[in-house]
Amino acid sequence: MILNEAGYKEFNMDLLKYIEQEIDSHIKNQTSPFYAAFDADGTLWNIDAGETFFKHQIKSSGLKNLPDDPWNHYLDWKERDPYGAYLWLAQINKDHKLSQVRLWAHECLKKQNHWPIFPAQLKLIQWLRSRGVRVFVVTASVKWAVEPFVQLLGLHYDDVIGVETKVHNGLITDEISGVITWKEGKSQALLEKTQGVAPILCVGNTMGDVPLIMSSQLIKLAVSCSTEGDELFETELSLQKIARENQWLSHSFI
Repeated sequence: MILNEAGYKEFNMDLLKYIEQEIDSHIKNQTSPFYAAFDADGTLWNIDAGETFFKHQIKSSGLKNLPDDPWNHYLDWKERDPYGAYLWLAQINKDHKLSQVRLWAHECLKKQNHWPIFPAQLKLIQWLRSRGVRVFVVTASVKWAVEPFVQLLGLHYDDVIGVETKVHNGLITDEISGVITWKEGKSQALLEKTQGVAPILCVGNTMGDVPLIMSSQLIKLAVSCSTEGDELFETELSLQKIARENQWLSHSFI
């Protein structure tokens, strides 16, 4: 077991070699474009970016008309209706300029003393891009919330596929744009972005990522980062079971 400086496990060398050989072989015998897709929270880093941003907005932004105890309001809603709760986190930005919300997201990033990226994923993304593979981050969080954080991986705003509402004349509305990027919505939104071209690698860590992982035509990788008692432990455990049953690749960062 190799731990990096951040304390997370690197990919097993046999696993990494297999991924690289399979992708190199595929690229050699096919024509571009080539795509890879990663879930964000728990897959690229050991934290929830969207919820971190929401907490920042509660404390530091100029949002109005939030309910009393907005954090628990969101948690209760997510328990009952994740789709509605994820959309609401975008809708609360109604009537604010998109540029302002993006500025808040950058301020949120600056306030983080340490963002717990999995170095193994950063290296994999860098390798994929060196091979001409376009990398997307597909998240159930608000797209604008995650945009600054993917820049730590060398990616850009256009590489993030997430929950959005429509923007008119620079102002955010509460009208949904596209699909809610959770479960089947993740694979649907990705394939819309790639114009129907299936990715060659997909990575996720929870049951909500199953359709995304299954959309890969080549490499399917299930990762985990939680321990018993953590919020994501059960859903990650379930995904690892599916990975074994379907002979997907798997890796634990801890």
